[in-house]
Amino acid sequence: MKTMALKYSAGAAVASAAVLLVACGSPLRSVGERSSKWINEPQVVTTALPSATLPTSVGSGLLRWRNDDIVSESLSDRDALIAGVFARREGDRFIQASRAEIAAALPDVQFPAEVPYGAEWVSSQLVIENSGELSTDPSAAFGIWSAEPYTRSRTVAQMAVLLVSVDAGSGVETAEAGEETTCARFADAATETCDVTTIGGRRVWNLLSAGGTTLIWFEGGYRYQLRGRSFLSREEMEKMAAESVLLAEVRPAGG
Repeated sequence: MKTMALKYSAGAAVASAAVLLVACGSPLRSVGERSSKWINEPQVVTTALPSATLPTSVGSGLLRWRNDDIVSESLSDRDALIAGVFARREGDRFIQASRAEIAAALPDVQFPAEVPYGAEWVSSQLVIENSGELSTDPSAAFGIWSAEPYTRSRTVAQMAVLLVSVDAGSGVETAEAGEETTCARFADAATETCDVTTIGGRRVWNLLSAGGTTLIWFEGGYRYQLRGRSFLSREEMEKMAAESVLLAEVRPAGG
């Protein structure tokens, strides 16, 4: 009987202690709750970083011109100049020529003030027929490259091509014609869509194909045809068409 009484008394004491702990709030339980909250609901301090906006174009003055080391003594004599360039011909109508030679052969010819970001080099040619006469369509060609011209494949490094044609009067004719007529004139079998817009105060024809975008506009007796690879956006292309500078006034990098 004594043993049973002692067991009962001990059990009652434990129960009473448990009740007391619950009533007063167990300090161990609160520690557990705090630990649980710290593990499952961490408070992380974050710092918002400003979003970086990558440039889409660079000034043409930063470009290097592959043929600028070609020196001509006939810049003041257009006929002699063209004859001298023709003498360098190696079978192709497109003959390597310097920026100064092209500016002398095609007075007031212009070049985009902005080129796509990543462009670094320009190749340049005058186009001369078998007769020795300067071609009118096209008359000159410029390649815009991300690497030194011809050191890498055109499909990889040549970003855009600008063709310049002597086309006096045609700009007025096409401006007066309807959109359908002008698109029909410039489009080819690869053209998927064509629209006409105004960029930099000039009327510009925009032709889209699987190979990329072609922009066409007229300025000062010349027709400019800018072809961009498919990886160039329309925005990048339109920046090139928006503003031009006289080729003779371009001051290339290191020049």
